[in-house]
Amino acid sequence: MKEQVLGRLLARVDQLDRATLASLARKFYSQRNIFEKVIDVIRDGVVMIDQDGRILLANHVAKELLNVRNLRDMVLWKCAPEILQQIDLGQILEKSIVSDIHLSYPTERILRFYSVPFVAEMELQIICVFSDITQALEQKKKELEEERTNSILLLSAGVAHEIGNPLNSINLQLELMQTFIQEQNFEEISESVAICRKEVERLHGIIKNFLQAVQPVTPNFSDANLLELLNFVIKFLSPELDNAGVSICLTVDGDVPIVLADSDQMKQVFFNIIKNAIEAMTHRKCLSISVGSDADFVILKFTDTGMGISTEQLGKIFEPFCTSKKQGTGLGMFIVQRILRDHHAAIAIESKTNEGTTIIVKFPRKIHSPRMLGAIGGKM
Repeated sequence: MKEQVLGRLLARVDQLDRATLASLARKFYSQRNIFEKVIDVIRDGVVMIDQDGRILLANHVAKELLNVRNLRDMVLWKCAPEILQQIDLGQILEKSIVSDIHLSYPTERILRFYSVPFVAEMELQIICVFSDITQALEQKKKELEEERTNSILLLSAGVAHEIGNPLNSINLQLELMQTFIQEQNFEEISESVAICRKEVERLHGIIKNFLQAVQPVTPNFSDANLLELLNFVIKFLSPELDNAGVSICLTVDGDVPIVLADSDQMKQVFFNIIKNAIEAMTHRKCLSISVGSDADFVILKFTDTGMGISTEQLGKIFEPFCTSKKQGTGLGMFIVQRILRDHHAAIAIESKTNEGTTIIVKFPRKIHSPRMLGAIGGKM
């Protein structure tokens, strides 16, 4: 109701007397003061700019984060040039943006930048919100280090257990071979040698996966097309897919945005997921893969027609040495999760016994750059 009254007054402002105009001016000034007090109590930095980047309004937190006492009428890109170094201006002017910005002055910090464009009085304006997430990232890094340490301890115990089985088998076969040599039973000797070689290969696989798990490689980020990497892996595995009688149905929904990723590590993720699907299917061998995107993520879904995963097994699937395969090391999904976490991507698994399993990977689009997070992470 008050807005309607105000609108009517403004429509005939040229007809108002001096006393009424003065009253309106006081109300506008009072409301502006209230508005400024409201945004000043917000713990995040809030800035309103025009399409040229000139600051129309800013709260105290924004001034502290950007290290400028008076932001009014200044150009935001001059106060924080890192914004345009990491985000395209056209995107800021056209749509809502969320990205993490690395500031180096006056101190190293990471700000989560959120902007929303809108039209006011026929002019484009943008609300920008800055949240200091430096301490949150430091805490997350500490938690990840603790998690990695605990994982290494768990892995070490698992490796000691896993290595024991093939070593015991090799020792048994060597004892048998000694007997066969004395009896000159060369056929049995040959079989024992073959068993020993298989167990040695198994040991090699355990150690290789263990080293890969405890010595993660820092991602080498560059522009990558996940669909191209996926097609590469499918082509590489095509002989194994044909031999296993597995058909792949690949659907792509629109253009697939470019992401920042380590191409080799993403190939390994797709390789492990598809290999697991191949080994899980015993009949109706069909692997459906869909690739699409939304405003924030590139989304890949892998759905197999296997026997599914029990609820108990599903809850442990990312734990090291968790496997239902006779010859599996149980490190595949552990490594997949670690690689995706390093890329700030997410993985979810849906499964029903006797119905199959769906693995969903949500990968941040390039605007959510992990490069800067990795850079600052190395300095903390």
